[in-house]
Amino acid sequence: MASVRVTGLSKRFGDRTVLNGLDLTIARGEFVALLGRSGSGKSTLLRVLAGLDRDVEGGVEVDGTVSVAFQQPRLLPWRRVWRNVVLGLHAPDADRARAVRALDEVRLAEHADDWPRTLSGGEAQRLSLARALVREPDLLLLDEPFGALDALTRLTMHRLVEDLWRRHSPSVLLVTHDVDEALLLADRVLVLDDGRIVAEHLLGHPRPRRLAEHFDIRARVLTDLGVSEDAFA
Repeated sequence: MASVRVTGLSKRFGDRTVLNGLDLTIARGEFVALLGRSGSGKSTLLRVLAGLDRDVEGGVEVDGTVSVAFQQPRLLPWRRVWRNVVLGLHAPDADRARAVRALDEVRLAEHADDWPRTLSGGEAQRLSLARALVREPDLLLLDEPFGALDALTRLTMHRLVEDLWRRHSPSVLLVTHDVDEALLLADRVLVLDDGRIVAEHLLGHPRPRRLAEHFDIRARVLTDLGVSEDAFA
């Protein structure tokens, strides 16, 4: 059963076509990574799926609830960490206990009463994940959430996201520029170009993965992105 079904999606900004008759299906519980050069329409597609941009042509069906974690955590500095987690929730149980449970999953429970400005970059991004997961989404959209992190923190975040995905089983669409990140995390890697999905790569290796297992697919993805081996010579 599909969590996301997009057919013939087009999006224009003035005379510029960003998405051009795009088709996409994401199965329930599937982890999909979307790669593409800057300006290829990755973040635009994510905003459409999140319901943040409805001025489009074509069909967009998303089954269930959606949460988004952006590259910038977008925290409110005047609210304690736990209050940032439940920001926007209006249910009766949107309280501190619920926030602390979500923070515990991303190993931040001890910071529940801290101010956001005291957190490191990695901690702030983990807080952003807690805020997304507390809504128990059926679809989790990740818009380059690790792009501003150092290499070691990024590896820690990879393991955390994979663990959270296993526990909660949402469908995931990860927008990234990092080919290795996509190969380590995703079930399927898609390449976006000229507003359409131009390549698809299935990853059947068991987790946890090693990049050495994916050199052949990595080379093909880089070719799809227009990067030749000569670029690394």
